[in-house]
Amino acid sequence: MAESLEFAYLYARVCGAFSKMQLGETARGLMQNSGGIMALWRQLFDEEPPSLPEAKLLFEAERKIIERSIDAFLRLAKPFSESSDLIHVLISKYEISAIKSMLFRLRSGESKPEEVSYTSPVIEQALANWPRIADMFYRTPYSWLDSHWLDNIAIAENRLDQQYYLDLWNAANKIPARKIGAMLDLIRWEIIYQNVVWALRVRRYYGMTEQDAVGMFVEVKGIDTVSLAIQTFHFDIDKLETFDRWPLKKLLSNQTGPGLDVPVMEIRTQEDLFSMVRRNLHLHPFSYTPIYCYFKLLEYETSLLLAVIESVRLGVSPDEKAKYMWIPGGETA
Repeated sequence: MAESLEFAYLYARVCGAFSKMQLGETARGLMQNSGGIMALWRQLFDEEPPSLPEAKLLFEAERKIIERSIDAFLRLAKPFSESSDLIHVLISKYEISAIKSMLFRLRSGESKPEEVSYTSPVIEQALANWPRIADMFYRTPYSWLDSHWLDNIAIAENRLDQQYYLDLWNAANKIPARKIGAMLDLIRWEIIYQNVVWALRVRRYYGMTEQDAVGMFVEVKGIDTVSLAIQTFHFDIDKLETFDRWPLKKLLSNQTGPGLDVPVMEIRTQEDLFSMVRRNLHLHPFSYTPIYCYFKLLEYETSLLLAVIESVRLGVSPDEKAKYMWIPGGETA
């Protein structure tokens, strides 16, 4: 009985938090912002911005958004001790994103960043040992990173993603079966879609063949997470009609040209995963599914807000934002 009440409380908290996220019409208002970072700061945080140079203020807004998202997730999820490994792996996604940024700086020969938008013991160690990459990640989960990866940044990013998803799958599997709900199925679909995105990226941007891409997909033992991605190599990415027999052709429904626009397709995958998350949040309220769903909902919000900030930094027009930025719905969960 006590456990059911805890899950009911968790579910209610997630639904209430979702209804207050800066999504839907609120996000559209942010996208239309034409007053620069000062006006955007007021919209994002409902407070006056600190007196900082514009570049510093943009960075501080990014840091504040990530910190707010992580704090909100931990406040809700930490009381559920059986999910502690899962929580750690989910949060590591921000760590991996920071590591990717470091790799690009190292390859470009840039100096150590004065500040980072996300920190952890791993990130602190990496900064303390900059730019000696082997020392930066010594005795961390990323100790396989060394200087040769700087000549293979795309492959390093791919391996980091594989590491994250396999760790996530293993952590979710530690949760008792009667409490897991739809979490494994949601993670499975996230992995499938990630593999599809990788397959189409490496074809479009690197001209890779199916043989070239061997080893680049997240493979889960006993579960087929790869075949739908492999199938995309059998179609002509410059002729969308050749995808007619692909089981996931719904992911191409927002394409407007004769050939595949990968960023537009990625938006469609996010839309579909978002729908899965919202649907399963309600179908499995008395389980740990809402914890995973809450992280994903916060991740969608954070990614959108960071993209809005980046668009201000780059001076992107509202029309361009509308084309390549996806806005999840902001209605009550």
